[in-house]
Amino acid sequence: MIGGGAVLAAAVALAGSAQAAPETTGKRTHVVVLGHRGSPGQAPEETLASYRNALRDKADVLEGDVQLTSDKQIVLLHDDTLARTTDVEQVFPDRAPWRVGQFTLAEIKRLDAGSWFDARYAGQRVPTLKELLAVRDRRTGLSLELKSPANSPGIATLLAQELNAARVTDGGTLPSGAYRVQVHSRDQAALKEFHESAPKVPLSYLTGGRMLADDELAALAGWTVSVYAHPRVTSADDVKRAHAKGLKVFSDPVDSQAEVSMGANQGYDWLATNFPATTRRILDGRKPFPEASGVVIDSVLPDPSGDDVQPEKSEHVVLRNTTSRPIDVGGGYLRDQASNLMKIGPGYVIPPGSLLRVHVGPGTNRPDAYYNGLTAGFLNNTSGDTVSFFGADHKLLDISSYVLP
Repeated sequence: MIGGGAVLAAAVALAGSAQAAPETTGKRTHVVVLGHRGSPGQAPEETLASYRNALRDKADVLEGDVQLTSDKQIVLLHDDTLARTTDVEQVFPDRAPWRVGQFTLAEIKRLDAGSWFDARYAGQRVPTLKELLAVRDRRTGLSLELKSPANSPGIATLLAQELNAARVTDGGTLPSGAYRVQVHSRDQAALKEFHESAPKVPLSYLTGGRMLADDELAALAGWTVSVYAHPRVTSADDVKRAHAKGLKVFSDPVDSQAEVSMGANQGYDWLATNFPATTRRILDGRKPFPEASGVVIDSVLPDPSGDDVQPEKSEHVVLRNTTSRPIDVGGGYLRDQASNLMKIGPGYVIPPGSLLRVHVGPGTNRPDAYYNGLTAGFLNNTSGDTVSFFGADHKLLDISSYVLP
């Protein structure tokens, strides 16, 4: 990525505890919490470890992306290829581009789907839909995305058949307000194909973030129950427009205190999140980060002037010690919403009231700056992103979001 000028001052910061976030409405029972890919802020996405974490954190819904293997088995995986979240390039080096549909289920089950995230999760596997159905409990709904149906011919009908066999397609609603199962996609044809075999299952349409025009909402209202959007780019009036057409509004992932509050106050019906426990605490009016150390994410520079990984001046996250005592952050780390990792070296102590800049690119380490030495930038510099901060003991200490103009 090539930077388009320093945007730190221009960015609208949506900090976690670094800035005061707007209060939520307090109407917790009216907001359904959806664990986006499980609980991927703290475990490898769409693995059973991630889904079990989401259940532990009392998510109302478990969300995942369904795709077909070459032998027509349904697995949970977000990307079109296995390359980012498994060791497929090492196990099958001659099978590029490693698309899901190139591999049998037995071959996919050979892959490690956890080590890329953290060594603690080595040996996690890509789960099947049957395994996800077995892990969930009766109080928790499922939200399944027909992610790239063109890459999985027949996936819509096969998904309906498998859900029918599991006896979860009655269109029922759980005590939380969640549906027992709902299916969503950006592909309206795939949704309609699914509907033919499971007509009682609620359907939702992914808008890409912004709220649709009134005529588009009216067209969807005849056969879907909701649209997905993001409170960064919608307003309360947008949500009201969808509600006026009889549609619920579900969020794309929100993680920080500010974004969760925005979604709740705009009137979103469901909030998708990578941190279900944190989102629930925010909605309940409790302390978002009970193990916070006093160091917060002060700001983010995602798009420096010049190359994003230029020496000494790469994209970076600024940590701030909000206390009057020195705080050891050595061995801690940060992740963006896609789980890209920025480490903090051992022995780093932030003096009282002071800053530490954690850079993605190369540079000379000094007391107020740590450089990861990576060769490619990843902080989103076109719309915005969310960054989470963890201690060396893996405790979540802060989450901050930013929006770019």
